[in-house]
Amino acid sequence: MPARKLILFDIDGTLLTTNGRGREAFRAAIEDTFDRPFDDSQVSFAGKTDQQILGEILQTMGINGAPGGRTWTRALDLYRSLMLARLTSEEVVVLPGVRELLRRLSEIRHVQLGLLTGNLEDMAYHKLRLASLDAHFPFGAFGSDHADRYQLPAIAVARAANHVGYGYEGEEVVIVGDTEHDIGCAKASSALAVAVCTGRTSRPELEHFRPHVLLDDLSETDRFLRVIVNRP
Repeated sequence: MPARKLILFDIDGTLLTTNGRGREAFRAAIEDTFDRPFDDSQVSFAGKTDQQILGEILQTMGINGAPGGRTWTRALDLYRSLMLARLTSEEVVVLPGVRELLRRLSEIRHVQLGLLTGNLEDMAYHKLRLASLDAHFPFGAFGSDHADRYQLPAIAVARAANHVGYGYEGEEVVIVGDTEHDIGCAKASSALAVAVCTGRTSRPELEHFRPHVLLDDLSETDRFLRVIVNRP
């Protein structure tokens, strides 16, 4: 029998896209909180936690907002409330192959699915509910758990152990994402890094970071099952 697998999925650019709504909400929250315009093109959002993005925005604006401070919390809370209030199911686009792959994976006894995302937890599940994907993911690690994405794999693995009663380790853990940060945090935790070319990062850029597996998109279901799920 193949080894047990814990497969942790990123959300934005991997499972779905919200067509820039997160960037718009961040801009509105920042401009409302600090009463000044913000050019969001100065900050890359790809592969980062929401807390990290906020920190980089404030740094770019020359604002010394301490994490957890009053203005920091106000900006983050406003961003969250804007996303929860304004994002609609029509704006959420599920990426190619995702529904079929998750359906197939959910039928495999030795596979457990989870999340590893920079989204705040309630926002992550809001997006997934709008796309009718939330039932596949009973737990995960989120941008609300830690600002540093590289700390999230250990959190997700601990929650998996609590959920299924099994301690996953090494390449029993698979991290699927669309940026170099997904690849980096997988490798840093000795997990299997699977990159997918459905986000803003190009195939040549992803190849440079040498993921264990590189897919054009998640419609490569049979290859995913053969190379990743049935990997010894």
